[in-house]
Amino acid sequence: MAARRNYTALMGLVLLLGTAGCSLVGPVDAGFPPAATRAGAAALPPTGAAPVTPTSLPTASPSPLPSPTPVPVLRQLTSGGCCVDPFWHPDGQHVLFLDRPNPDMSAGIWGVNIAGGEPQLFTDRLGIFSADLQWRVFPENGQAVVERLEDGQRWVIPSGGRPVALSPDSTQVYWTQGQDGPPFDRARSDIWISRLDGSDARAVLTVFSGGPAGWLPDGRLLVRGRTEPSQEGDTLWVLSPQDGALVELAHAHRMRGILASPGGSWVAYQVTFSPQEAENGLWLVSTQGGPAFRLEQFGAYRWRDDARLLVVPQDLSSPVHRFWEVDARDPQAARYLTDPVVTPLRIANNDWVVSPDGRWVAYVSADDHNLWLLSLPD
Repeated sequence: MAARRNYTALMGLVLLLGTAGCSLVGPVDAGFPPAATRAGAAALPPTGAAPVTPTSLPTASPSPLPSPTPVPVLRQLTSGGCCVDPFWHPDGQHVLFLDRPNPDMSAGIWGVNIAGGEPQLFTDRLGIFSADLQWRVFPENGQAVVERLEDGQRWVIPSGGRPVALSPDSTQVYWTQGQDGPPFDRARSDIWISRLDGSDARAVLTVFSGGPAGWLPDGRLLVRGRTEPSQEGDTLWVLSPQDGALVELAHAHRMRGILASPGGSWVAYQVTFSPQEAENGLWLVSTQGGPAFRLEQFGAYRWRDDARLLVVPQDLSSPVHRFWEVDARDPQAARYLTDPVVTPLRIANNDWVVSPDGRWVAYVSADDHNLWLLSLPD
């Protein structure tokens, strides 16, 4: 298995390319954002770069259907120990992942149909991709470059080579610059935004001990931090880049893991090691206002849709994992989706993603390091 891939090289590339709200091949700690649109793309100037077109993945018919019973079904998608960092193709029928099948091949993004079949190379061009796989962001010669895959046109973002994060509609990017510390609890972050071609670059907000936590679908930003270095705790805001307006959503010590739901209606976050014991835990808050509330569950989490959160509870006494579903509109009606006795599974390194339609979970197994598919009950 060690000969199948060079994890040192692969994960080094992950660390190089990863950024807030994004990852090498789709978010690891966040669900894939809503599909981006082509709004404003025609206005971008040409550069004459050669086109880069990912390989079309083969189809397999018919796709597996959800089980007619509430018992989830496990399906093995790959063999031989394959991959890291899975994410979903926008068609919802393929799972893409980072792999290097043998030492003679370069690392690339591979894909497998959820109905079965052998994995196929999707592209050997690595980077941060938009949700619709129309755009790629990657470092080159100390610069952050945005590429349109349809025709290969490229633009340099004036971030000084700092990682950038694409907006959901692929018309803007953000990045941060400032002072890292020490002292780290007073580190300054200047949040910058520009158009996708790098024009109209401007600073929109300065925070301390924090920074942007991702885009919302309407083009606003989630931001965590403090407006003054002497303030206590973290504040979570919604920032409107157009006018700089800030709307406070929540306040707590050591707020981490901020994750917006696909439609932007809710935000999940966790608080750990707070001096106020009542703050520690997994929290939900509406972006429309209202108090945050703490869930009874705590563990790894992803959004299934705009209101339902999937949680893999932290249970050190259990050798296997199980899925819990919490509806933000009625958290008291939380339910387990899997029974470890009936559907035993172990997820490696929190490496799991939810399909765009919320019907499936793809995950890397801790038992065999292969990619597996879990159907979810309605």
